[in-house]
Amino acid sequence: MNPIRPVAVTALLLLAACGSDNSSSDPTPVANVPNLSGTYPATNWLTQFNRTHDNYNGSWNCSGSMTLAQEPGSDKFNGFAVVGTPCPAVSFELTGSVTPGGAVTILTRGPQPGAGTCPLPPPSTYEGLFQNNLLSARTQVKVQCPGELEGEYTFNQIITARKF
Repeated sequence: MNPIRPVAVTALLLLAACGSDNSSSDPTPVANVPNLSGTYPATNWLTQFNRTHDNYNGSWNCSGSMTLAQEPGSDKFNGFAVVGTPCPAVSFELTGSVTPGGAVTILTRGPQPGAGTCPLPPPSTYEGLFQNNLLSARTQVKVQCPGELEGEYTFNQIITARKF
């Protein structure tokens, strides 16, 4: 028997054992997340407010738009929002994520009241849903408004945006 033959067979067996076996990869399929990329020209910002010390409350609506960018297959997105009439015009950045079921989380600001002394609300986390090209999300934030009869307000802010 040739002494090289057992060494060659052993070497071939070792090489075969080092090969890639894709059948043992993670069996969990990667779920597709909705694509939120695009412009949402029909955006409405509803703010419901309550002044803490006397329960004075009400609401207002602002027009606006959003533009979102999302890498294919990524659950993360970013972009910017614009607030328009009748509120003071302002724009701000936003970041967020979406689940395969369409649940969204967005970190951004909200509109400033069109009247009164309240400042632009601080960034907060909106939570909601994206379904059938409609995004709806809500946050609650406390705002300190300067002035003798003002003080702390609670703003419930709701974004409703449609992508065409």
